[in-house]
Amino acid sequence: MEIWQFKRLYYQKNPSGHWFDPQTLKFFGERESEMRVLKGTCKVKDYRGEEHEAYCVSSRQRPPFGKPFRKYTYFDVETLEDIMMG
Repeated sequence: MEIWQFKRLYYQKNPSGHWFDPQTLKFFGERESEMRVLKGTCKVKDYRGEEHEAYCVSSRQRPPFGKPFRKYTYFDVETLEDIMMG
């Protein structure tokens, strides 16, 4: 799945979501052009220990101070909500 397809699905399931808003991406130093949805799904546990089937989005964050780094964010397959990791 391409990031633009994932973004479209995300907003269909979360019309008031802000994960892909330009202001949010700018705040975290991310660019949609550098995001990738990794192939397949994976199982992850949230901060409460509950297991989720999830999509993984890989992005590169550029903090105002410090080196850029790779960030992985997980989204529940059913709801496409960001999974809060522990």
